[in-house]
Amino acid sequence: MLRQTHSLCLLENPSDHTSVYQMIGKYLAAGYGVIYAVEPDPRRVIQKMSRIGIEAERHIEDGMLSILSNESLYGSDSGNLDPHRILESWLSLTSKMMENTKAKGVVAIGSIDTFIKNGQHKESVEYEKSIGKKFQTPVEAVCCYNTDSINDMPVSTLIAILSAHEYTIHDNCEYSEWESSKIRNVLSSAFNKVLGNTTSDLVLKTLKTTYKLDENTIISRPELLEDVLARFFRDSSTVILAAVLSNLKKEAAFCKNKIA
Repeated sequence: MLRQTHSLCLLENPSDHTSVYQMIGKYLAAGYGVIYAVEPDPRRVIQKMSRIGIEAERHIEDGMLSILSNESLYGSDSGNLDPHRILESWLSLTSKMMENTKAKGVVAIGSIDTFIKNGQHKESVEYEKSIGKKFQTPVEAVCCYNTDSINDMPVSTLIAILSAHEYTIHDNCEYSEWESSKIRNVLSSAFNKVLGNTTSDLVLKTLKTTYKLDENTIISRPELLEDVLARFFRDSSTVILAAVLSNLKKEAAFCKNKIA
């Protein structure tokens, strides 16, 4: 059940993490430990988990569940995201849980939404990349984001964050591999929507032949997409990039049909 990978979970409602709790319940029932550091109030999280049938307090007592405030794990005196310190904290937490329990593995669930909202996009991308995509140890890392935190995010930042993950997580714990072909689909849909049906093939071919911009290049250097679209489409680039951002959110969303 546990995937030794780095996954992203994009939620629509910042106040409702029920879908994540349900996923946590499944991992606990299967014998995996869980560390959850997404919300500000652990006590409230325990109450909400209890309402959907998760015996959170029992799992905390036996060491299989740890609920931390996001501030306690991610906060710093400077208010800046410190990737090295946070990764060291996660490593210590997961190692201790494995040592002190009979957990078959550990699922580490966190969120850097606060830093995204504060405009620390470069630091957030650095942090996500530093985690890696696959792990040798029985640990799964899940990064939770809310759509309101990425509404004003540059397309290049969202592509970089998505590309730092192996999977996106969807309803019923469905995992979808994040691969280069999805970038093409997202762009194709955006071009057809803004420029008219059947235009995408021609535009994508032009981007590739004239600007050497294909899916793999976009993943490795996403900022080039914004630069090329600005040069190629000039005034229309803003509308196109907005459509690309919308499509990326739909593709990554936990419940795809709920993202506008």
